[in-house]
Amino acid sequence: MATIKFVIFKGKQKENGECRVYCQLAHKRQTSCIPTNVYVQPEHFSATRVVSGRNGDKNAITKNTILNNLENLYLDKIYKLGDKANSLDIKTLRKYVESNAKDLCLTDFCRYTEKRLSELKKINKTGTITPLTTCLQRVREFFGESVDFADISVKRLNDFVSYYQNKGYKKNSIASYLTYIRTMFNDAIDEYNTDIAHPVITNYPFRRFKIEREITANRNLAVKNIIKIRDAELPTYKMQCARDIFMLQIYLMGINTKDIFYLTKNNLSDGRLKFDRHKTGHKYNIKVEPEAMSILEKHKGEKYLLWFGDNSGATLGRKHTRETENQYSDCRSFNKMINQQLRKIAEYLELNSNLTSYYSRHSFATIMREIGISKDDISLCLGHKDPEQNLQVSNIYINEDFVRADNANRMFIDYLNSF
Repeated sequence: MATIKFVIFKGKQKENGECRVYCQLAHKRQTSCIPTNVYVQPEHFSATRVVSGRNGDKNAITKNTILNNLENLYLDKIYKLGDKANSLDIKTLRKYVESNAKDLCLTDFCRYTEKRLSELKKINKTGTITPLTTCLQRVREFFGESVDFADISVKRLNDFVSYYQNKGYKKNSIASYLTYIRTMFNDAIDEYNTDIAHPVITNYPFRRFKIEREITANRNLAVKNIIKIRDAELPTYKMQCARDIFMLQIYLMGINTKDIFYLTKNNLSDGRLKFDRHKTGHKYNIKVEPEAMSILEKHKGEKYLLWFGDNSGATLGRKHTRETENQYSDCRSFNKMINQQLRKIAEYLELNSNLTSYYSRHSFATIMREIGISKDDISLCLGHKDPEQNLQVSNIYINEDFVRADNANRMFIDYLNSF
C-alpha cells in the first residue's frame, strides 16, 4: 500500500530561509514529491509536521491543519482504490491523487489502451483488438513503457512518424497507428472530461496534427475479369471453393470473409441474411438472390451456413478442430486459404492482378457506380449508412431502405448476367 509523509529539502530555501513542504508519496519502492503551499523555516519542521509553541512557527496550527487535510484527502483516495493501486506506477498514482477526479482516471496512454483492450475482449471486438494491440506496441517502442496523454505533443507525433518512416514502415501503416492513438484520446476525453470546469485530459494534439495517408492501389476488377472468374473451369477443388466464396461476396454486396465464415442457419430467414458485421457492428439485412443461394446450397453446412467452419464446438472467439483438410480452425485460416487460392486463380487466368477477397467489395462498388446506381444506394449496400440511424424526413423507413439496396443489388447481378 502507498504511504504518505511530509518532508522539506534544506537545499531548496527561499531568500528568507523558508523551505517548501512536500507531500512525499511512496509506492512500489519509488517516491514522488507533491509540492504544497506550506513554507516553513527548517528549524520549525520536525517529524513531518510544523513545530508549534514558544520556539516554533507562530502559524503552526494553520499550517498543520492544511497538511492534515491534504494527507486525509490523498489517503482517502488511495484507500478507495483498493487492489487497483497495486497495478499503478508512481507517476499514475500521483496524478490521480492530485486530480479532482472522484474515480481513477488512467491518464497514462498505455495503461488506458490496455484497459480498452480488456473491454474489447469481453465483447469479442476481435476486429479492433489486433490493430489496437499493434498500435500499443509501436507506441511503447517509441515512447517507452509509459507515456502520459499530456506528453504526446504535436512535435512528438511528428517524431513518431519520422521514426517509423526511417525504419521503412509504409505511410498508411503509420497512419493507422496514429488513427488509433487519436481514438484513444477521444475515448479518454469522452470518459473523463465530464466536468467542464475540471477536465482530466487537457492535451489534444490532433487539432493541429494532420494524419497523412497515400491513396491505395486500385483494387477493382473489370467486369470481363469477374466473368472470367465466374465461368472458368478451374483445375483444383480449393480454387473452385475460393471462386465460389469470391462470387458469393460479389452477390452479397461485398460481404467480408469473416462474416461469411461465422454465419449460421439462424442468420438466414425468409430468404434474407440478417447479421451484424464483425468489423463495424453494422446490422445487415440482405436479400439472398438465386445466384447467391445456389452457392450457399452447394456448400451447405450442418451447424454453420457454410460447411468450411462446421464443428460442434465452434463459436466466435474460440478455435475448433479441423475435421477435414477443407475445414478451417478459424476465420483467419479460412481467409488465408481464400486469398492464396485467388492469387492462383489470377495467375491461372492471366489476370495480371494480385487478387484478394478485398477486390469483391471494391469491384462491387465501382461497377454499381458505372451502371448508374447512386452513391447513396451504394453506401446503403456497403453498410456505410445505418438506415435505423438515418431515417428520412419523407418517411422513408428502414424497410424501404432495404428495398432500395435489394433493387440496386439485383440490377448489379443482372448486369453481370448480361455477359
